[in-house]
Amino acid sequence: MNNELVQINVPLASVRIDCLQDDSDRPGLLCPAHYHDEIELITVTKGRLAFTVDDKKQVAAAGDTIFCSARIPHATYLTGSPCAYILLQFRLEKYMEEGKGAGKYFNRFVQNTVMPFCLLHNEKIAAAMEQALAESREKRDAWALSVRGLVYAMVAELCRAGALSAPDGSSSADIEKILPALEYVDQHYAENITLSGISAVQNLNPSYFCRLFKRASGSSFIDYLNFVRVCKSEKLLLGREESILSVAYDVGFSSVSYFNRIFKKYKNCTPSAYRRAQYEESVSGGKILSAR
Repeated sequence: MNNELVQINVPLASVRIDCLQDDSDRPGLLCPAHYHDEIELITVTKGRLAFTVDDKKQVAAAGDTIFCSARIPHATYLTGSPCAYILLQFRLEKYMEEGKGAGKYFNRFVQNTVMPFCLLHNEKIAAAMEQALAESREKRDAWALSVRGLVYAMVAELCRAGALSAPDGSSSADIEKILPALEYVDQHYAENITLSGISAVQNLNPSYFCRLFKRASGSSFIDYLNFVRVCKSEKLLLGREESILSVAYDVGFSSVSYFNRIFKKYKNCTPSAYRRAQYEESVSGGKILSAR
Protein backbone atom coordinates (compact mmCIF):
# COMPACT_ATOMS: atom_id res chain seq x y z
CA MET A 1 0.00 0.00 0.00
CA ASN A 2 1.31 3.44 -0.93
CA ASN A 3 2.18 5.93 1.81
CA GLU A 4 1.40 9.07 -0.15
CA LEU A 5 3.56 12.19 0.07
CA VAL A 6 1.17 15.08 -0.34
CA GLN A 7 2.62 17.97 -2.32
CA ILE A 8 1.33 21.21 -0.79
CA ASN A 9 0.41 23.84 -3.40
CA VAL A 10 -0.86 26.55 -1.02
CA PRO A 11 2.08 26.78 1.43
CA LEU A 12 0.68 29.62 3.56
CA ALA A 13 -2.44 27.55 4.19
CA SER A 14 -0.58 24.18 4.38
CA VAL A 15 -3.06 22.85 1.83
CA ARG A 16 -3.15 20.78 -1.33
CA ILE A 17 -6.13 21.65 -3.52
CA ASP A 18 -6.93 20.51 -7.04
CA CYS A 19 -9.84 19.78 -9.37
CA LEU A 20 -9.86 16.46 -11.20
CA GLN A 21 -12.18 14.71 -13.60
CA ASP A 22 -12.53 11.40 -15.37
CA ASP A 23 -14.62 10.99 -18.52
CA SER A 24 -14.68 7.19 -18.46
CA ASP A 25 -18.10 5.55 -18.76
CA ARG A 26 -16.98 2.25 -17.24
CA PRO A 27 -16.73 1.45 -13.54
CA GLY A 28 -13.33 0.59 -12.08
CA LEU A 29 -10.49 1.54 -9.75
CA LEU A 30 -9.57 5.21 -9.92
CA CYS A 31 -6.99 5.50 -7.12
CA PRO A 32 -5.56 2.40 -5.35
CA ALA A 33 -5.56 2.06 -1.57
CA HIS A 34 -3.21 4.57 0.03
CA TYR A 35 -2.92 6.76 3.13
CA HIS A 36 -1.26 9.99 4.24
CA ASP A 37 -0.86 12.23 7.28
CA GLU A 38 -3.33 14.77 5.92
CA ILE A 39 -7.09 14.91 6.25
CA GLU A 40 -8.76 14.56 2.86
CA LEU A 41 -11.97 16.16 1.61
CA ILE A 42 -13.46 15.32 -1.79
CA THR A 43 -16.47 17.28 -3.02
CA VAL A 44 -18.12 15.73 -6.07
CA THR A 45 -19.22 18.37 -8.60
CA LYS A 46 -20.42 16.06 -11.40
CA GLY A 47 -21.49 12.42 -11.59
CA ARG A 48 -20.80 9.92 -8.80
CA LEU A 49 -17.66 8.67 -7.06
CA ALA A 50 -17.22 5.60 -4.83
CA PHE A 51 -14.91 5.64 -1.81
CA THR A 52 -13.83 2.66 0.33
CA VAL A 53 -12.28 2.30 3.79
CA ASP A 54 -11.79 -1.19 5.25
CA ASP A 55 -14.06 -2.68 2.56
CA LYS A 56 -16.85 -0.27 3.54
CA LYS A 57 -18.08 1.61 0.47
CA GLN A 58 -19.80 4.97 0.21
CA VAL A 59 -21.04 6.45 -3.06
CA ALA A 60 -20.96 10.24 -3.31
CA ALA A 61 -23.15 12.15 -5.79
CA ALA A 62 -22.81 15.72 -7.00
CA GLY A 63 -22.96 18.04 -3.97
CA ASP A 64 -21.69 15.39 -1.53
CA THR A 65 -18.38 15.65 0.32
CA ILE A 66 -16.28 12.68 1.40
CA PHE A 67 -14.30 13.13 4.63
CA CYS A 68 -11.32 10.87 5.38
CA SER A 69 -9.22 11.27 8.51
CA ALA A 70 -5.41 11.23 8.61
CA ARG A 71 -3.54 7.93 8.25
CA ILE A 72 -6.67 6.01 7.19
CA PRO A 73 -6.14 3.70 4.16
CA HIS A 74 -8.68 4.48 1.45
CA ALA A 75 -9.35 4.03 -2.27
CA THR A 76 -11.61 5.65 -4.88
CA TYR A 77 -13.59 4.04 -7.70
CA LEU A 78 -15.43 5.14 -10.81
CA THR A 79 -19.12 4.23 -10.87
CA GLY A 80 -19.71 4.03 -14.62
CA SER A 81 -20.39 7.67 -15.47
CA PRO A 82 -18.09 10.68 -16.04
CA CYS A 83 -17.30 12.52 -12.82
CA ALA A 84 -15.50 15.62 -11.58
CA TYR A 85 -14.46 16.51 -8.04
CA ILE A 86 -12.46 18.93 -5.91
CA LEU A 87 -9.71 17.45 -3.73
CA LEU A 88 -8.46 19.19 -0.58
CA GLN A 89 -5.79 17.78 1.76
CA PHE A 90 -4.46 19.49 4.90
CA ARG A 91 -2.77 18.82 8.25
CA LEU A 92 -5.37 19.18 10.98
CA GLU A 93 -2.84 20.30 13.59
CA LYS A 94 -2.38 23.50 11.57
CA TYR A 95 -6.02 24.41 12.17
CA MET A 96 -7.03 23.07 15.58
CA GLU A 97 -6.29 24.88 18.84
CA GLU A 98 -3.07 23.47 20.16
CA GLY A 99 -3.28 24.56 23.77
CA LYS A 100 -0.50 26.67 25.21
CA GLY A 101 2.81 24.97 24.47
CA ALA A 102 1.13 21.62 23.91
CA GLY A 103 3.91 20.49 21.59
CA LYS A 104 3.97 19.66 17.92
CA TYR A 105 3.08 15.97 18.34
CA PHE A 106 0.18 16.11 20.78
CA ASN A 107 -2.54 17.24 18.38
CA ARG A 108 -1.45 14.73 15.76
CA PHE A 109 -1.77 12.07 18.44
CA VAL A 110 -5.27 12.98 19.65
CA GLN A 111 -6.47 13.03 16.03
CA ASN A 112 -6.55 9.24 16.22
CA THR A 113 -9.88 9.56 18.03
CA VAL A 114 -11.77 11.39 15.24
CA MET A 115 -14.20 9.63 12.88
CA PRO A 116 -12.20 7.63 10.27
CA PHE A 117 -14.41 8.62 7.33
CA CYS A 118 -17.93 9.69 6.46
CA LEU A 119 -20.12 11.03 3.67
CA LEU A 120 -21.57 14.50 4.17
CA HIS A 121 -24.13 16.55 2.30
CA ASN A 122 -23.12 19.94 3.65
CA GLU A 123 -23.77 22.95 1.41
CA LYS A 124 -21.38 25.18 3.40
CA ILE A 125 -18.46 22.77 2.98
CA ALA A 126 -19.21 22.25 -0.72
CA ALA A 127 -19.39 26.01 -1.29
CA ALA A 128 -16.15 26.59 0.64
CA MET A 129 -14.41 23.91 -1.43
CA GLU A 130 -15.48 25.58 -4.68
CA GLN A 131 -14.45 29.02 -3.42
CA ALA A 132 -11.05 27.73 -2.25
CA LEU A 133 -10.46 26.21 -5.68
CA ALA A 134 -11.44 29.49 -7.36
CA GLU A 135 -9.05 31.42 -5.11
CA SER A 136 -6.20 29.05 -5.95
CA ARG A 137 -6.85 29.46 -9.66
CA GLU A 138 -7.38 33.22 -9.79
CA LYS A 139 -4.60 34.09 -7.31
CA ARG A 140 -5.89 37.54 -6.49
CA ASP A 141 -4.32 39.56 -3.65
CA ALA A 142 -4.27 37.61 -0.36
CA TRP A 143 -5.66 34.49 -2.06
CA ALA A 144 -3.70 32.11 0.19
CA LEU A 145 -5.05 33.87 3.31
CA SER A 146 -8.54 33.45 1.89
CA VAL A 147 -7.94 29.71 1.36
CA ARG A 148 -6.70 29.39 4.94
CA GLY A 149 -9.83 31.12 6.22
CA LEU A 150 -12.04 28.83 4.16
CA VAL A 151 -10.31 25.75 5.59
CA TYR A 152 -10.97 27.08 9.12
CA ALA A 153 -14.65 27.41 8.19
CA MET A 154 -14.67 23.81 6.88
CA VAL A 155 -13.01 22.53 10.07
CA ALA A 156 -15.75 24.23 12.09
CA GLU A 157 -18.44 22.57 9.95
CA LEU A 158 -16.71 19.18 10.33
CA CYS A 159 -16.76 19.63 14.12
CA ARG A 160 -20.47 20.49 14.04
CA ALA A 161 -21.14 17.44 11.87
CA GLY A 162 -19.32 15.17 14.35
CA ALA A 163 -16.52 14.22 11.96
CA LEU A 164 -13.97 16.04 14.13
CA SER A 165 -13.77 16.59 17.88
CA ALA A 166 -13.92 20.29 18.75
CA PRO A 167 -11.52 21.36 21.51
CA ASP A 168 -13.26 22.42 24.72
CA GLY A 169 -12.25 24.24 27.87
CA SER A 170 -11.93 21.16 30.09
CA SER A 171 -9.52 19.38 27.74
CA SER A 172 -7.45 22.57 27.40
CA ALA A 173 -7.18 22.79 31.19
CA ASP A 174 -6.05 19.16 31.38
CA ILE A 175 -3.48 19.75 28.62
CA GLU A 176 -2.06 22.63 30.65
CA LYS A 177 -1.54 20.22 33.55
CA ILE A 178 0.44 17.69 31.49
CA LEU A 179 2.63 20.20 29.64
CA PRO A 180 5.78 19.28 31.64
CA ALA A 181 5.32 15.63 30.58
CA LEU A 182 4.84 16.59 26.91
CA GLU A 183 7.95 18.76 26.96
CA TYR A 184 9.97 16.06 28.74
CA VAL A 185 9.01 13.44 26.15
CA ASP A 186 9.96 15.75 23.29
CA GLN A 187 13.46 16.17 24.76
CA HIS A 188 14.09 12.69 26.21
CA TYR A 189 12.13 10.32 23.92
CA ALA A 190 15.26 8.26 23.16
CA GLU A 191 15.79 7.45 26.85
CA ASN A 192 14.12 4.84 29.04
CA ILE A 193 11.01 6.71 30.18
CA THR A 194 8.85 4.93 32.75
CA LEU A 195 5.48 5.86 34.23
CA SER A 196 7.04 6.36 37.65
CA GLY A 197 9.74 8.56 36.14
CA ILE A 198 7.40 10.78 34.13
CA SER A 199 5.04 11.05 37.12
CA ALA A 200 7.98 12.28 39.21
CA VAL A 201 8.64 14.96 36.58
CA GLN A 202 5.11 16.21 37.27
CA ASN A 203 5.32 15.59 41.05
CA LEU A 204 2.19 13.48 40.77
CA ASN A 205 1.11 10.04 41.90
CA PRO A 206 1.50 7.60 38.93
CA SER A 207 -2.14 6.50 39.08
CA TYR A 208 -3.40 10.09 39.12
CA PHE A 209 -1.02 11.04 36.28
CA CYS A 210 -2.33 8.16 34.15
CA ARG A 211 -5.94 9.25 34.70
CA LEU A 212 -5.08 12.87 33.96
CA PHE A 213 -3.26 11.99 30.74
CA LYS A 214 -6.10 9.71 29.63
CA ARG A 215 -8.61 12.49 30.24
CA ALA A 216 -6.57 15.03 28.27
CA SER A 217 -5.74 12.82 25.29
CA GLY A 218 -8.20 9.95 25.23
CA SER A 219 -5.29 7.48 25.29
CA SER A 220 -2.56 6.27 27.62
CA PHE A 221 0.79 7.96 28.20
CA ILE A 222 2.64 4.92 26.81
CA ASP A 223 0.65 5.20 23.59
CA TYR A 224 1.66 8.84 23.31
CA LEU A 225 5.33 8.09 24.02
CA ASN A 226 5.34 5.42 21.30
CA PHE A 227 3.62 7.80 18.89
CA VAL A 228 6.28 10.47 19.41
CA ARG A 229 9.02 7.90 18.88
CA VAL A 230 7.41 6.81 15.62
CA CYS A 231 7.18 10.45 14.47
CA LYS A 232 10.85 10.97 15.34
CA SER A 233 11.79 7.83 13.40
CA GLU A 234 10.18 9.08 10.16
CA LYS A 235 12.97 11.58 9.50
CA LEU A 236 15.65 8.99 10.21
CA LEU A 237 14.01 6.54 7.82
CA LEU A 238 14.19 9.07 4.99
CA GLY A 239 17.93 8.48 4.92
CA ARG A 240 19.22 5.12 3.71
CA GLU A 241 22.37 4.89 5.79
CA GLU A 242 21.03 3.61 9.12
CA SER A 243 19.58 0.14 9.53
CA ILE A 244 16.04 -0.31 10.83
CA LEU A 245 17.53 -1.71 14.03
CA SER A 246 19.67 1.42 14.53
CA VAL A 247 16.68 3.69 13.91
CA ALA A 248 14.64 1.74 16.46
CA TYR A 249 17.32 2.16 19.13
CA ASP A 250 17.93 5.81 18.23
CA VAL A 251 14.32 6.75 19.01
CA GLY A 252 14.03 4.73 22.21
CA PHE A 253 12.58 1.34 21.25
CA SER A 254 14.15 -1.62 23.00
CA SER A 255 13.67 -4.09 20.12
CA VAL A 256 13.19 -3.95 16.38
CA SER A 257 10.15 -6.26 16.53
CA TYR A 258 8.37 -3.92 18.94
CA PHE A 259 9.35 -0.95 16.77
CA ASN A 260 7.90 -2.70 13.69
CA ARG A 261 4.63 -3.42 15.48
CA ILE A 262 4.15 0.09 16.88
CA PHE A 263 5.21 1.76 13.63
CA LYS A 264 2.65 -0.29 11.69
CA LYS A 265 -0.04 0.64 14.23
CA TYR A 266 0.38 4.34 13.48
CA LYS A 267 1.59 4.34 9.86
CA ASN A 268 -0.25 1.28 8.48
CA CYS A 269 3.01 -0.18 7.16
CA THR A 270 6.36 -1.44 8.44
CA PRO A 271 9.40 0.87 8.74
CA SER A 272 11.01 -0.92 5.78
CA ALA A 273 7.92 -0.41 3.61
CA TYR A 274 7.73 3.23 4.68
CA ARG A 275 11.37 3.83 3.74
CA ARG A 276 10.85 2.11 0.39
CA ALA A 277 7.71 4.15 -0.34
CA GLN A 278 9.45 7.44 0.47
CA TYR A 279 12.37 6.52 -1.74
CA GLU A 280 10.10 5.56 -4.64
CA GLU A 281 8.15 8.81 -4.27
CA SER A 282 11.35 10.88 -4.33
CA VAL A 283 12.59 9.06 -7.43
CA SER A 284 9.27 9.56 -9.23
CA GLY A 285 9.26 13.24 -8.37
CA GLY A 286 6.33 13.05 -5.96
CA LYS A 287 3.62 12.90 -8.64
CA ILE A 288 0.86 11.78 -6.35
CA LEU A 289 -2.28 12.64 -8.32
CA SER A 290 -1.69 10.77 -11.53
CA ALA A 291 -3.74 7.78 -10.41
CA ARG A 292 -6.79 9.87 -9.61
